[in-house]
Amino acid sequence: MEANIHQFWLYELDYISKIKVAPNLGCFLEIELNKRLAIQPELMFFFRNSGIRQGGREDDFQQWGMTIPVYLLGRECIDDGIWYFGLGAYTGFGFNARMKNAKTALYEEIEGKAIMNRWDYGISAMLGYEYCDGIQISAGLHLGLKDQLDAGKDDATVINKVLTVGMGYRF
Repeated sequence: MEANIHQFWLYELDYISKIKVAPNLGCFLEIELNKRLAIQPELMFFFRNSGIRQGGREDDFQQWGMTIPVYLLGRECIDDGIWYFGLGAYTGFGFNARMKNAKTALYEEIEGKAIMNRWDYGISAMLGYEYCDGIQISAGLHLGLKDQLDAGKDDATVINKVLTVGMGYRF
């Protein structure tokens, strides 16, 4: 279970995006290459929420979907636990996205174009600690590389930036 702090950057002077907190839930598989190195794919279902302000109007951007990050994981045993650090890439798919107050469905196609793309991809990093009983705490960062806008992409750019703080358990 993770909480993510989501902010997407609107590269246009009229819009301001405010960071908000929302939950993630998922699972991972660790494929050990040796004692200090592993590959870790994950399947994470997310809910993201950002406040948007344009001039005097405010609304909440809400999105839910899934991401599949794959990390190259370095591990170091210290005392009775394991520190780990991972770098990798992710791909994501949005199930639903909307502006809450305006009741605007952002993936709905109108005349062959939607406001936002469902697909996202980018780079990821994570840092964590696993206790000897299997409980893990971690923090991660997803930096989107794909412009999320479809319609209107000539006027603005939307890029995802997600910070995660998590707690998990390894079976």
